[in-house]
Amino acid sequence: MTTSNPTPPAVGRNVSVRVLDEGVYDDLAVLMRPGGTASDAIRLAVRHLADAYRTAWDYDDVPDGTAPRIVSVRYALADGTPAPVPPACDASYPQVKEAHATQIF
Repeated sequence: MTTSNPTPPAVGRNVSVRVLDEGVYDDLAVLMRPGGTASDAIRLAVRHLADAYRTAWDYDDVPDGTAPRIVSVRYALADGTPAPVPPACDASYPQVKEAHATQIF
């Protein structure tokens, strides 16, 4: 990001994303495994990350315009039920801290 307040391209315009290294290539390949094009995968990734930023700003968890640090993702199992959340005391997740009930949404 080169400017402090960039403007996205107009709706309908193309956006170019360079695959800079094997890591980006591998990540894109993972996002494309369920099917779809590279553009579909990038659109989905942008939407998910934007939702996380928007939520952090809406709840005033971080100052507006500041990128929140994403530390976890929750997903649904194949049958549609939410995946279990690991307990905070689980040693395999040292970055997870106990959350107060008001922080869970």
